[in-house]
Amino acid sequence: MRILLIEDDPIISSTLAETLTAHHYTVNQAVDGQTGLELAEAFEYDLILLDVVIPKLDGIHVCKQLRSQGYQAPILLLTAKDSATDRVMGLDAGADDYVVKPFNLDELMARIRALLRRGKPIPSSVITWENLYFDPVNSEIICNDRPLRLTPKEYCLLELFLLNPKRIFSRKAILDRLWDFSEAPGEETVSTHIKCLRQKLKAAGAADPVETVHGLGYRLRPPSETQSSESKLPAIPTPKGVEEQKIKAKTSKIWQKFKGKFIEQFSTLERVALALKTNSFSLELQQQAQQEAHKLAGSLGIFGLMQGSQLARELEDLFQTSVTLATADIEKIIVLVELLGQELQKTPDTEGESAASNYAPLVLIVDDDLLLADRIRIEAIAWGLRVEVATDLVVARKAIAQSPPNVVLLDLNFPGAETGLVLLKELMQRQPQIPVLAFTGQGNLTDRLEVARLGGCVFLQKPLPTYEILKAVTDVLHQSQIQHHNQILIMDNDGTVFARMSELLQPLGVEVTGLRDSKQFWTVLTNTAPNLLVIDLELSGFSGLELCQTVRSDPKWRHLPIVFLSAHTAVEKIEQAFVVGADDYMSKAIADAELVTRIIHRLKRGGFQTTETREV
Repeated sequence: MRILLIEDDPIISSTLAETLTAHHYTVNQAVDGQTGLELAEAFEYDLILLDVVIPKLDGIHVCKQLRSQGYQAPILLLTAKDSATDRVMGLDAGADDYVVKPFNLDELMARIRALLRRGKPIPSSVITWENLYFDPVNSEIICNDRPLRLTPKEYCLLELFLLNPKRIFSRKAILDRLWDFSEAPGEETVSTHIKCLRQKLKAAGAADPVETVHGLGYRLRPPSETQSSESKLPAIPTPKGVEEQKIKAKTSKIWQKFKGKFIEQFSTLERVALALKTNSFSLELQQQAQQEAHKLAGSLGIFGLMQGSQLARELEDLFQTSVTLATADIEKIIVLVELLGQELQKTPDTEGESAASNYAPLVLIVDDDLLLADRIRIEAIAWGLRVEVATDLVVARKAIAQSPPNVVLLDLNFPGAETGLVLLKELMQRQPQIPVLAFTGQGNLTDRLEVARLGGCVFLQKPLPTYEILKAVTDVLHQSQIQHHNQILIMDNDGTVFARMSELLQPLGVEVTGLRDSKQFWTVLTNTAPNLLVIDLELSGFSGLELCQTVRSDPKWRHLPIVFLSAHTAVEKIEQAFVVGADDYMSKAIADAELVTRIIHRLKRGGFQTTETREV
C-alpha cells in the first residue's frame, strides 16, 4: 500500500519513513502543504499522514481542500497541538484520526492499520465460506453460482468478518472501523445492518455467517463443512519480533544521524535564554525559538525522551503566548532551557525504552466512550503509562483476569442491569486489590458515598481535562507503591516515648524511627519517608508547631498525617496544633490500647508490611 507523508521536520519524517518502509508500505514524502496537495491530486494513495504546522499551506487547509474535491482516502493528522479546539478543527476539516506529538510509534502504526482496514485489504485469493465466495479483487460475492448484491456497508460488514475469522467485534468496534467520525451513528445502526445482511444471505440460499456472542458482539461462525484445501483465509502474520528489531536498529541509526540537528535546534533556545538575560530579546528570535521548540517537542518523543519532549512543549507554549513576555515567563523559560539541555545529554536506548515501556504501569479504562478513552490513551504516553480499554463490564472482567492492571479507571454508567458499582465491589473483594478511580458523569452524593463505601479511592466527575485525570491516576499509583510501607517518625525529646511506641507497634509490623534533634528533622524525614509523623509540642531547637507548619507548606509532604503526642492538655494548646495542620492530638497519658488503636487507624489507609525497628 502507498502512503503519502507530509511533514517538514526531517527527523520525524525520516523516522516515520523508515518505520513505514519496514512495515512494507510504499512511502512518498513532501515537506510542505502545497507539494503534498499536488502529490495527492496527481497520484492515488491509500493513506495520507499530514502534519498540521507545515510551510506554504497548513495541514488543515490541505485536508479541507482534498475533501472538497471528493478525496476519499483516509487522512491522519500529526501535530503537537492537543487542545480540544485543535482536535475539533482537524476532524471538522475531514481528518479520519488525530495523533498528538510526541507519539508512540507502535500506537501510530496500529492507528494506520486501523484506518487502512476501513479501505479494501486485498488477500491473496478468494475467500470461501460454505457456499459463499468472496472475491475482494473484483468486489464480488457469489452465492450458489449467482452474484449477491449488497450495499456498501453490508459488503464491508461481511468483509470484516471474513478477513478476521476468529475475532469478536463489539458494535462500537464495528462503528469505529466502518463508519466515519462525521457520521457518528448509534450502535443500533450496526444491529440493523447485520439484520439486513442476514436477510439477503438467507434469501440467496446461504447460511448465516455472523454469530452473535452474547454480551460481547459478533464474529464469523465456523463453517459447518470442512473447507477445501483450495480455499484460503488470510495468512496468519509471521511473528513481528525480527521486524521490530530491524525497526529499532533503524531508529537508533536515525538518532545518531540527526543528533547534531537536535543540538543545533537547542542552540537557538540557548540564544533565546541568553537574550532574555541580557535584555536583547526580539520578536523574530521569539518566533524562531517557538518553531524550534515545536520541532523538538515532536522529535524527542519519538526517541523516547518524553521528559525532554514535555519541556520543549512548555517552551513552545510560552513563546507563543504574547509578544511581550512577563517576568515570570522569562524566568521560567531560562529554567526550562537549562532542564532541556540536561535531557539532551541523555542517549536514548531504543531497546531499553521499549523494554521499559513493557513494564510501565497499566491503566485499564472501563468506559464505552471511545473518543474519551482514546484521548487519555494518547496523553498517557507522555506520563509513562500503558492504557487498555474495555467498553463493557464483561470485557473488563476478562481483561483483568488475563492481565491485571495497576489501576482501573471505571465509569459507573453502562447499558443493562449491571453498573460500574458491581465491578467496583468485585475488585475490592479481589486479592490483591486493584485501586479503582470512579470516573463518571454521575456526581450526586449518593453515588459518591457508595463509591467510598465500596472502597473506591478517588471519585472523578466528567467532564474533566485529561491532565487532571492522569494526575489523579499517577497519584493513586504512587500511593499504591508505598501503601505497604508502614513507618512512623517520632519527634520527641523523651527517649522513653520512642521505646514505648516501639514496644507497642513492632509486633504489629510497624517500623518506628525516633529522633530527638529537631535540626536533623528534615534530613531524617526525607530519608525515611514515613507514613505517619508523631510529634511533641515542646522540642529542643524548633517547636513541634513550627515543624508541623514546615511540613504542611511543602507540596511533597503536605498530605502526610501528623499526630501530636504531648503532655499538654489545655484547650488552647490543642487548638494551636490543629490550626497549624495536625490530624490528631493525643495526651501522653493515653492508655496503650487507645494509643495503638488510633495509630493503626491512621496507618490502615496505607496497609501493613512487617519491617525492622531502628533509632536515629
